[in-house]
Amino acid sequence: MKQHMKTLIDLFKANNYDGLSAHYLASSEPENIGQLAFIYQQGQKSSSRFDFYQQIITKLIGSKSLPEALIKEFKTSDMLSFFTPVLLAQGSFNKVNQLQRNVLHYLLESNQSLSAKVQPPFNYLRSMMLFESNEALCNALCQRDSQNLTPVEAYLHNNQNLTVLPNHELSALFALIEIESKQQAVCETNYIRVIQAVKKICHSQVQDINENLQRLLLIASYYNKPIKDVVLAIK
Repeated sequence: MKQHMKTLIDLFKANNYDGLSAHYLASSEPENIGQLAFIYQQGQKSSSRFDFYQQIITKLIGSKSLPEALIKEFKTSDMLSFFTPVLLAQGSFNKVNQLQRNVLHYLLESNQSLSAKVQPPFNYLRSMMLFESNEALCNALCQRDSQNLTPVEAYLHNNQNLTVLPNHELSALFALIEIESKQQAVCETNYIRVIQAVKKICHSQVQDINENLQRLLLIASYYNKPIKDVVLAIK
C-alpha cells in the first residue's frame, strides 16, 4: 500500500479529521484521486455511513477544488449521487478537463452499464435543475467539448445502449433538451455527425433502422427534424 493511502487510513482510524484535511491538501492530484476513490468506495459499502463519507469528501474537495482528472470518472448514477453535494456547492458541474468536457459529457455517454441495460440518470438531473435552481448545472448542459458536442449530443452520438428509455427517463430527457434549447441554438453541422455515428452503432448491433427506433426519435426532436428525414438520412 502506498504511504499516502496508509496515512489516510490511519487518520480515519484515529478520527483525526483535521489531520485528514491537512494530508489531503499536502497530497498531489494523483494521490488525491486515489484518496477520493477510497472514501467513495467506503461510502458505497455502508449505507449507514454513506452521509458521513459524503460529508468528508465534500469537505476535502471544498478545500482544494474538484480534481480535473476526476471529471472523466463520472460514469454512473451512484457516483453522481455521492458527489452531488460538492458539485453543487462548488459549481463544479461546468468545470472542464483538457478535452473541454464536464461531468455530464461522461455521465450521459457512458456505456459501462450496457450489459445491464442501465440508462443515464436523466430524471435525477432534471430534478436537480428544477429544485436546486443551479445555474452551473444548466450551463454545463450547454457546454461544448473539443468535438463541439453538448452532453445531450454526446449521449446521442456515443451511447451504445439503444434500449428504450423508461417513460420517466424519456420525459426527463425531453425536459433537458428543452432547457438547453432555451439557452442556445443547436449546431446544425453536428446533425450529420450524430446520424453517421448512430448508423455505425445500429449496424454493429444488427438493429433495425425505422421510425420506431427511439434514438432516432430523440435525434429528430433535438435537431427539430421530421422523423422520416432522420430515417432516410441514416439508411
